[in-house]
Amino acid sequence: MSRAGFRPRSRLVTVVDVHAHHVGTHAVDRIRDEGAAHGVRLVTADTAGGPVTRVEVGGRRSGLPLIPPLTDVTARLEWMTAAGIDTQLVAPWMDLAGYDLPPEDGLWLARVQNDSAAALRAAYPDRFRIAAAVPLQAPESAARELRRAVTELGHEAVQIGARVGEQGLDEPMFEPFWRAAEDLDVPVIVHPAELEVPERMRRLFLHILVGNPSETTFAAAALLLGGVLEAHPRLRVLLVHGGGFLPYQMGRLDRGFTAAPPGARASGTLSPRRLAGRLYFDTVLHDDGALRHLLDFAGPGRVVLGSDYPFPMRVDRPLQALDALEPDGPARARILSAGELFGQEPT
Repeated sequence: MSRAGFRPRSRLVTVVDVHAHHVGTHAVDRIRDEGAAHGVRLVTADTAGGPVTRVEVGGRRSGLPLIPPLTDVTARLEWMTAAGIDTQLVAPWMDLAGYDLPPEDGLWLARVQNDSAAALRAAYPDRFRIAAAVPLQAPESAARELRRAVTELGHEAVQIGARVGEQGLDEPMFEPFWRAAEDLDVPVIVHPAELEVPERMRRLFLHILVGNPSETTFAAAALLLGGVLEAHPRLRVLLVHGGGFLPYQMGRLDRGFTAAPPGARASGTLSPRRLAGRLYFDTVLHDDGALRHLLDFAGPGRVVLGSDYPFPMRVDRPLQALDALEPDGPARARILSAGELFGQEPT
């Protein structure tokens, strides 16, 4: 099907996929050549299907192999064309977040990924926008790297994990990072990192199917109840995978805002429901009914197109998923362009 077939009356809209992951060949080469000194290395094992390479970060191997589509730009561009995507906001692979590394090594890994992504943008300036990696375990360092990525490399967003170890995103230690993101006026993408979970969570792919949306929900609750969004009113935060379970459980969070015992009360003064209008959500839900509910819950301009390319849980035809609900509806252009997420006034 032609690209025009996906959006027959939207040719003036640049369709942006805000949820995609990339590992550049520049980054892979530097990890191979320099990574061992920073606690990062490539590990290749023979399997029945042939050699498989994983990335080991701080002694922990990536959950999935370094699959070819993560680095293959030609295949990515072909997929984007087939899917009707004009531009992709590419973010790092969260298995390479490196939050368990010492701060100096985490900074090295973030810089390697940011420099590599900058090369992708330079080669295809009309097809890609970049979300930076930062060593969030060292918030001051994360703030400095974010500033470098935005002001020197031209990155337009930043991706962070849903937590750092056992530290939720509302911990005071993260204030330097939140201030930098607000000052630089870039959206913050919250995406679960590879989880150290018991085997019962890995059986049946449950650490991805249930664990990822659960982690996103925990992160969202921390931002809403922990005072982060209230303290930083200009922050723009995107929750992937449709916001996890948040749109379905907002009533529970709102009830907890007033009903929680004193020692567990929210640290902010505004209710989660009042603050939820500040959040953005992608369309990676795999269900028409869930997407319809999300559009109703979030409101105009707060839902943006996503694919989760190139992982197994990706939406292969994200525009078709939207067409089932909004074939030519008034919210369509705002969803496809993601303009408000990037600080542009709605038209």
